[in-house]
Amino acid sequence: MILDIGDVEAVFEKLLRMGGRPVVFEGVTVPFDSAAAADGLLPLFLLTGEALWREVKGEGFGLTTQPDDGALLGYRLAVIDAGSFTMAMLATMEAISQACGPNGIVVEKLGDVWADSNERLETDRRGKEQRQ
Repeated sequence: MILDIGDVEAVFEKLLRMGGRPVVFEGVTVPFDSAAAADGLLPLFLLTGEALWREVKGEGFGLTTQPDDGALLGYRLAVIDAGSFTMAMLATMEAISQACGPNGIVVEKLGDVWADSNERLETDRRGKEQRQ
């Protein structure tokens, strides 16, 4: 199911505002609208959520980015192909939960959450191979 990126941006921004925790990237507080933007930090949040979803369900969801010189990270989110809107939001909210520090949502921690999830998947895969 292809999700409307504008809808995802709007709901994600509202969730960030309602949560009230600042989004911190490289020691700087990022405005919620930039954090939730397809050309902002939204791709990182969704990518991390997708890794967690893949770990739990055994399959992830599709994310497509495209280069964008005007984007915060040099690319923008182009397509979100998830089973449902709820699934994408739930996974992304879990990513936020795991990336929280005492001063807010720490964007740099998203990389650790993603790496830890992938490491657990790989460990599980190797364990299954050894048992066969």
